[in-house]
Amino acid sequence: MSSVQQRWKLIVDFVRKQEVSDISLYGGNIAARLDGRIVRLSEEGALGQGDIQELISDLLSLSGGRVIEPGRPTGFADFTVTLFEKRFRVNVARARGELFASLRPLPDGPLPAPAIGLTPQLLQQIVGLPHGLILVTGPTGSGKTTTIATLVEVINQSRQVKVITIEDPIEFEFQAKQAEIIQREIGLDSPSYHACLRESLRQNPDVIVVGEIRDGETAIVALQAAETGHLVIGSLHADSVVESISRYLLLGPPERSAEMRYVLARTMRVIMNQRLMRRRSGGRVAIREICLHAPKVEAVILKGNEQELVSYMLSGRETGMIDFQSALKAMQGVIDPQEFLLHRR
Repeated sequence: MSSVQQRWKLIVDFVRKQEVSDISLYGGNIAARLDGRIVRLSEEGALGQGDIQELISDLLSLSGGRVIEPGRPTGFADFTVTLFEKRFRVNVARARGELFASLRPLPDGPLPAPAIGLTPQLLQQIVGLPHGLILVTGPTGSGKTTTIATLVEVINQSRQVKVITIEDPIEFEFQAKQAEIIQREIGLDSPSYHACLRESLRQNPDVIVVGEIRDGETAIVALQAAETGHLVIGSLHADSVVESISRYLLLGPPERSAEMRYVLARTMRVIMNQRLMRRRSGGRVAIREICLHAPKVEAVILKGNEQELVSYMLSGRETGMIDFQSALKAMQGVIDPQEFLLHRR
Protein backbone atom coordinates (compact mmCIF):
# COMPACT_ATOMS: atom_id res chain seq x y z
CA MET A 1 0.00 0.00 0.00
CA SER A 2 1.47 3.36 -1.05
CA SER A 3 1.83 6.28 1.34
CA VAL A 4 -1.09 8.05 -0.39
CA GLN A 5 -3.33 5.02 0.08
CA GLN A 6 -2.25 4.71 3.72
CA ARG A 7 -3.26 8.32 4.35
CA TRP A 8 -6.62 7.81 2.65
CA LYS A 9 -7.23 4.70 4.75
CA LEU A 10 -6.53 6.66 7.95
CA ILE A 11 -8.96 9.38 6.83
CA VAL A 12 -11.69 6.89 5.89
CA ASP A 13 -11.26 4.98 9.17
CA PHE A 14 -11.66 8.27 11.07
CA VAL A 15 -14.79 9.16 9.08
CA ARG A 16 -16.34 5.77 9.89
CA LYS A 17 -15.65 6.12 13.62
CA GLN A 18 -16.82 9.72 14.00
CA GLU A 19 -19.83 11.70 12.79
CA VAL A 20 -17.80 13.61 10.22
CA SER A 21 -19.81 15.75 7.79
CA ASP A 22 -16.89 17.17 5.76
CA ILE A 23 -13.15 16.74 5.15
CA SER A 24 -10.90 19.55 3.87
CA LEU A 25 -7.45 19.24 2.29
CA TYR A 26 -5.57 22.53 1.97
CA GLY A 27 -1.99 23.72 2.28
CA GLY A 28 -0.32 21.19 4.57
CA ASN A 29 -3.45 20.48 6.59
CA ILE A 30 -6.27 17.95 6.77
CA ALA A 31 -9.33 19.14 8.71
CA ALA A 32 -12.75 17.68 9.49
CA ARG A 33 -16.11 19.10 10.48
CA LEU A 34 -17.41 17.34 13.59
CA ASP A 35 -20.86 18.33 14.89
CA GLY A 36 -20.54 21.54 12.90
CA ARG A 37 -17.09 22.48 14.24
CA ILE A 38 -13.78 22.37 12.35
CA VAL A 39 -11.02 20.26 13.90
CA ARG A 40 -7.53 19.60 12.51
CA LEU A 41 -6.64 15.96 11.84
CA SER A 42 -3.01 16.46 10.80
CA GLU A 43 -0.41 17.54 13.35
CA GLU A 44 1.45 20.79 12.75
CA GLY A 45 4.25 20.17 10.26
CA ALA A 46 3.37 16.49 9.76
CA LEU A 47 2.37 17.09 6.14
CA GLY A 48 3.60 19.46 3.49
CA GLN A 49 1.84 21.04 0.53
CA GLY A 50 3.33 18.34 -1.68
CA ASP A 51 1.68 15.61 0.41
CA ILE A 52 -1.72 17.30 0.15
CA GLN A 53 -1.28 17.84 -3.60
CA GLU A 54 -0.55 14.11 -3.98
CA LEU A 55 -3.78 13.25 -2.17
CA ILE A 56 -5.78 15.62 -4.37
CA SER A 57 -4.13 14.35 -7.55
CA ASP A 58 -5.13 10.85 -6.47
CA LEU A 59 -8.73 12.05 -6.12
CA LEU A 60 -8.66 13.53 -9.62
CA SER A 61 -7.32 10.26 -11.01
CA LEU A 62 -10.47 8.56 -9.67
CA SER A 63 -12.86 11.26 -10.90
CA GLY A 64 -13.88 9.67 -14.19
CA GLY A 65 -12.13 12.20 -16.39
CA ARG A 66 -12.67 15.42 -14.40
CA VAL A 67 -9.52 17.50 -14.63
CA ILE A 68 -8.29 20.92 -13.62
CA GLU A 69 -5.65 21.87 -16.15
CA PRO A 70 -2.15 22.36 -14.66
CA GLY A 71 -1.31 26.04 -14.34
CA ARG A 72 -4.86 27.16 -15.09
CA PRO A 73 -5.76 29.82 -12.51
CA THR A 74 -9.47 29.08 -12.42
CA GLY A 75 -11.77 26.11 -12.64
CA PHE A 76 -13.16 23.43 -10.36
CA ALA A 77 -14.34 19.84 -10.50
CA ASP A 78 -17.35 18.19 -8.79
CA PHE A 79 -17.54 14.40 -8.66
CA THR A 80 -17.96 11.37 -6.41
CA VAL A 81 -15.33 8.80 -5.53
CA THR A 82 -15.18 5.58 -3.52
CA LEU A 83 -12.25 5.23 -1.12
CA PHE A 84 -11.91 1.96 0.78
CA GLU A 85 -15.61 1.21 0.13
CA LYS A 86 -16.72 4.62 1.40
CA ARG A 87 -18.28 7.07 -1.06
CA PHE A 88 -17.52 10.81 -0.97
CA ARG A 89 -18.79 13.84 -2.85
CA VAL A 90 -15.74 15.86 -3.86
CA ASN A 91 -15.07 19.41 -4.97
CA VAL A 92 -11.59 20.33 -6.14
CA ALA A 93 -10.63 23.95 -6.86
CA ARG A 94 -7.71 26.34 -6.52
CA ALA A 95 -6.70 28.72 -3.74
CA ARG A 96 -3.62 30.95 -4.23
CA GLY A 97 -2.68 28.80 -7.17
CA GLU A 98 -2.73 25.49 -5.26
CA LEU A 99 -5.35 22.78 -5.45
CA PHE A 100 -7.58 22.24 -2.43
CA ALA A 101 -10.34 19.69 -1.92
CA SER A 102 -13.57 19.45 0.05
CA LEU A 103 -15.00 15.98 0.62
CA ARG A 104 -18.40 15.09 2.01
CA PRO A 105 -18.87 11.49 3.22
CA LEU A 106 -22.03 9.94 1.82
CA PRO A 107 -24.21 7.39 3.61
CA ASP A 108 -24.04 3.89 2.15
CA GLY A 109 -27.60 4.40 0.91
CA PRO A 110 -30.66 6.58 1.53
CA LEU A 111 -31.34 6.81 5.24
CA PRO A 112 -34.64 5.49 6.65
CA ALA A 113 -37.20 8.19 7.34
CA PRO A 114 -37.16 7.83 11.16
CA ALA A 115 -33.36 8.29 11.16
CA ILE A 116 -33.68 11.80 9.75
CA GLY A 117 -36.84 12.75 11.67
CA LEU A 118 -39.51 12.54 8.96
CA THR A 119 -42.86 11.63 10.50
CA PRO A 120 -45.16 8.91 9.11
CA GLN A 121 -47.89 11.55 8.70
CA LEU A 122 -45.70 13.73 6.47
CA LEU A 123 -44.40 10.78 4.47
CA GLN A 124 -47.92 9.53 3.81
CA GLN A 125 -48.90 12.95 2.48
CA ILE A 126 -45.85 13.16 0.22
CA VAL A 127 -45.87 9.61 -1.12
CA GLY A 128 -49.49 9.89 -2.15
CA LEU A 129 -49.01 13.06 -4.20
CA PRO A 130 -49.67 12.44 -7.92
CA HIS A 131 -48.26 15.80 -9.04
CA GLY A 132 -47.12 19.19 -7.83
CA LEU A 133 -43.95 20.77 -6.44
CA ILE A 134 -42.07 19.73 -3.30
CA LEU A 135 -39.25 22.05 -2.20
CA VAL A 136 -36.63 21.00 0.33
CA THR A 137 -34.76 24.15 1.31
CA GLY A 138 -32.11 25.30 3.72
CA PRO A 139 -28.56 26.64 3.88
CA THR A 140 -25.56 24.77 2.50
CA GLY A 141 -24.81 21.65 4.54
CA SER A 142 -28.29 21.35 6.04
CA GLY A 143 -28.95 17.84 4.74
CA LYS A 144 -31.25 18.71 1.83
CA THR A 145 -29.80 16.02 -0.45
CA THR A 146 -30.14 13.38 2.28
CA THR A 147 -33.78 14.32 2.88
CA ILE A 148 -34.60 14.20 -0.83
CA ALA A 149 -32.88 10.81 -1.17
CA THR A 150 -35.03 9.46 1.66
CA LEU A 151 -38.21 10.75 -0.02
CA VAL A 152 -37.17 9.12 -3.31
CA GLU A 153 -36.45 5.82 -1.55
CA VAL A 154 -39.87 5.86 0.15
CA ILE A 155 -41.47 6.38 -3.28
CA ASN A 156 -39.20 3.66 -4.67
CA GLN A 157 -40.47 1.21 -2.07
CA SER A 158 -44.15 2.02 -2.41
CA ARG A 159 -45.11 3.25 -5.91
CA GLN A 160 -44.86 1.76 -9.39
CA VAL A 161 -43.70 4.95 -11.06
CA LYS A 162 -40.84 6.18 -13.24
CA VAL A 163 -38.42 8.49 -11.44
CA ILE A 164 -35.76 10.60 -13.18
CA THR A 165 -33.18 12.29 -10.99
CA ILE A 166 -31.02 15.20 -12.17
CA GLU A 167 -27.93 15.62 -10.00
CA ASP A 168 -24.55 17.35 -9.91
CA PRO A 169 -22.96 14.97 -9.03
CA ILE A 170 -24.92 11.77 -8.29
CA GLU A 171 -24.59 11.20 -4.54
CA PHE A 172 -26.98 8.41 -3.57
CA GLU A 173 -27.23 5.35 -5.79
CA PHE A 174 -30.71 3.79 -5.85
CA GLN A 175 -31.60 0.16 -6.46
CA ALA A 176 -34.97 -0.07 -8.23
CA LYS A 177 -37.72 -1.69 -6.15
CA GLN A 178 -41.31 -0.77 -7.00
CA ALA A 179 -40.19 2.21 -9.08
CA GLU A 180 -38.02 2.56 -12.15
CA ILE A 181 -35.23 5.02 -11.33
CA ILE A 182 -33.01 6.71 -13.92
CA GLN A 183 -30.20 8.87 -12.50
CA ARG A 184 -28.62 11.51 -14.73
CA GLU A 185 -25.53 13.57 -13.91
CA ILE A 186 -24.86 17.11 -15.06
CA GLY A 187 -21.62 17.28 -17.03
CA LEU A 188 -21.73 13.61 -17.98
CA ASP A 189 -25.28 13.05 -19.25
CA SER A 190 -26.51 16.59 -19.93
CA PRO A 191 -24.88 20.05 -20.00
CA SER A 192 -27.10 21.81 -17.44
CA TYR A 193 -29.98 21.41 -15.02
CA HIS A 194 -32.48 23.22 -17.22
CA ALA A 195 -31.47 21.30 -20.35
CA CYS A 196 -31.71 17.97 -18.53
CA LEU A 197 -35.06 18.97 -17.03
CA ARG A 198 -36.46 19.87 -20.45
CA GLU A 199 -35.22 16.55 -21.83
CA SER A 200 -36.87 14.65 -18.98
CA LEU A 201 -40.31 15.97 -19.94
CA ARG A 202 -40.02 13.84 -23.10
CA GLN A 203 -38.92 10.72 -21.21
CA ASN A 204 -42.27 9.76 -19.68
CA PRO A 205 -41.46 10.36 -15.98
CA ASP A 206 -43.95 10.42 -13.12
CA VAL A 207 -41.48 11.93 -10.64
CA ILE A 208 -38.62 14.33 -11.46
CA VAL A 209 -35.95 15.11 -8.88
CA VAL A 210 -33.94 18.30 -9.43
CA GLY A 211 -30.81 18.27 -7.29
CA GLU A 212 -30.66 22.06 -7.16
CA ILE A 213 -32.91 24.78 -8.57
CA ARG A 214 -30.30 27.46 -9.12
CA ASP A 215 -31.34 29.54 -12.15
CA GLY A 216 -34.43 31.08 -13.69
CA GLU A 217 -34.82 28.66 -16.57
CA THR A 218 -34.67 25.63 -14.26
CA ALA A 219 -37.19 27.26 -11.91
CA ILE A 220 -39.61 27.96 -14.78
CA VAL A 221 -39.35 24.47 -16.32
CA ALA A 222 -39.81 22.86 -12.89
CA LEU A 223 -43.07 24.78 -12.48
CA GLN A 224 -44.18 23.76 -15.97
CA ALA A 225 -43.46 20.12 -15.13
CA ALA A 226 -45.42 20.34 -11.89
CA GLU A 227 -48.30 22.05 -13.68
CA THR A 228 -48.48 19.40 -16.42
CA GLY A 229 -48.97 16.42 -14.11
CA HIS A 230 -45.52 15.51 -12.77
CA LEU A 231 -44.39 15.33 -9.17
CA VAL A 232 -41.27 17.53 -8.98
CA ILE A 233 -38.95 17.37 -5.96
CA GLY A 234 -36.23 20.01 -5.83
CA SER A 235 -33.83 21.74 -3.47
CA LEU A 236 -33.23 25.45 -3.05
CA HIS A 237 -30.96 27.56 -0.86
CA ALA A 238 -33.12 29.55 1.57
CA ASP A 239 -33.32 30.24 5.31
CA SER A 240 -37.07 29.79 5.84
CA VAL A 241 -40.29 28.76 4.15
CA VAL A 242 -41.14 32.41 3.49
CA GLU A 243 -37.73 33.09 1.97
CA SER A 244 -38.03 29.90 -0.11
CA ILE A 245 -40.97 31.43 -1.99
CA SER A 246 -39.35 34.82 -2.53
CA ARG A 247 -36.02 33.26 -3.57
CA TYR A 248 -37.78 30.96 -6.04
CA LEU A 249 -39.63 33.83 -7.66
CA LEU A 250 -36.51 36.02 -7.80
CA LEU A 251 -34.75 33.38 -9.91
CA GLY A 252 -37.02 34.15 -12.85
CA PRO A 253 -37.02 37.28 -15.03
CA PRO A 254 -39.14 40.19 -13.71
CA GLU A 255 -41.50 40.05 -16.69
CA ARG A 256 -42.50 36.49 -15.74
CA SER A 257 -42.84 37.09 -12.01
CA ALA A 258 -46.65 37.22 -11.98
CA GLU A 259 -46.92 34.04 -14.06
CA MET A 260 -44.44 32.20 -11.85
CA ARG A 261 -46.25 33.32 -8.69
CA TYR A 262 -49.55 32.03 -10.05
CA VAL A 263 -48.16 28.62 -11.00
CA LEU A 264 -46.15 28.30 -7.77
CA ALA A 265 -49.23 29.04 -5.68
CA ARG A 266 -51.26 26.45 -7.60
CA THR A 267 -48.64 23.67 -7.73
CA MET A 268 -46.82 23.99 -4.39
CA ARG A 269 -47.58 20.93 -2.27
CA VAL A 270 -44.82 20.93 0.38
CA ILE A 271 -42.08 23.37 1.38
CA MET A 272 -39.74 21.91 3.96
CA ASN A 273 -37.01 24.21 5.27
CA GLN A 274 -34.40 22.60 7.48
CA ARG A 275 -31.28 23.31 9.51
CA LEU A 276 -28.88 20.92 11.17
CA MET A 277 -28.11 21.56 14.85
CA ARG A 278 -25.83 19.89 17.36
CA ARG A 279 -27.36 17.30 19.67
CA ARG A 280 -26.62 17.35 23.39
CA SER A 281 -25.43 13.76 23.06
CA GLY A 282 -23.28 14.40 19.95
CA GLY A 283 -24.06 14.36 16.28
CA ARG A 284 -26.60 16.62 14.61
CA VAL A 285 -30.35 16.68 14.14
CA ALA A 286 -32.55 18.40 11.54
CA ILE A 287 -35.02 21.05 12.70
CA ARG A 288 -37.70 21.49 10.04
CA GLU A 289 -40.22 24.21 9.27
CA ILE A 290 -43.00 22.71 7.13
CA CYS A 291 -45.69 24.37 5.02
CA LEU A 292 -48.31 22.30 3.18
CA HIS A 293 -50.70 23.22 0.43
CA ALA A 294 -54.08 24.52 1.57
CA PRO A 295 -56.56 26.97 0.04
CA LYS A 296 -55.49 29.72 2.45
CA VAL A 297 -51.81 29.08 1.74
CA GLU A 298 -52.46 29.27 -2.01
CA ALA A 299 -54.35 32.53 -1.58
CA VAL A 300 -51.58 34.09 0.51
CA ILE A 301 -48.92 33.24 -2.12
CA LEU A 302 -51.13 34.56 -4.92
CA LYS A 303 -51.50 37.87 -3.12
CA GLY A 304 -47.77 38.14 -2.38
CA ASN A 305 -48.31 38.10 1.39
CA GLU A 306 -45.85 35.30 2.19
CA GLN A 307 -45.15 36.65 5.69
CA GLU A 308 -48.65 35.54 6.67
CA LEU A 309 -47.59 31.91 6.15
CA VAL A 310 -45.96 31.89 9.59
CA SER A 311 -49.37 32.27 11.27
CA TYR A 312 -50.84 29.51 9.10
CA MET A 313 -47.98 27.18 10.03
CA LEU A 314 -48.62 28.05 13.69
CA SER A 315 -52.29 27.13 13.42
CA GLY A 316 -51.89 24.16 11.08
CA ARG A 317 -50.25 21.66 13.45
CA GLU A 318 -53.05 19.12 13.04
CA THR A 319 -52.40 18.96 9.28
CA GLY A 320 -48.63 18.50 9.68
CA MET A 321 -47.51 22.11 9.36
CA ILE A 322 -45.08 23.65 11.84
CA ASP A 323 -43.17 26.93 12.07
CA PHE A 324 -39.46 27.02 12.85
CA GLN A 325 -39.70 28.34 16.40
CA SER A 326 -42.26 25.69 17.36
CA ALA A 327 -40.11 22.97 15.80
CA LEU A 328 -37.09 24.30 17.68
CA LYS A 329 -38.92 24.39 21.02
CA ALA A 330 -40.18 20.83 20.53
CA MET A 331 -36.54 19.68 20.29
CA GLN A 332 -35.23 21.78 23.19
CA GLY A 333 -34.25 18.75 25.26
CA VAL A 334 -32.37 17.21 22.33
CA ILE A 335 -30.45 20.21 20.98
CA ASP A 336 -27.22 21.53 22.46
CA PRO A 337 -28.25 24.41 24.79
CA GLN A 338 -25.97 26.91 23.03
CA GLU A 339 -27.52 26.03 19.68
CA PHE A 340 -30.99 26.42 21.13
CA LEU A 341 -30.28 29.88 22.58
CA LEU A 342 -28.59 30.99 19.34
CA HIS A 343 -31.72 30.32 17.27
CA ARG A 344 -34.46 30.96 19.85
CA ARG A 345 -36.44 34.17 19.51
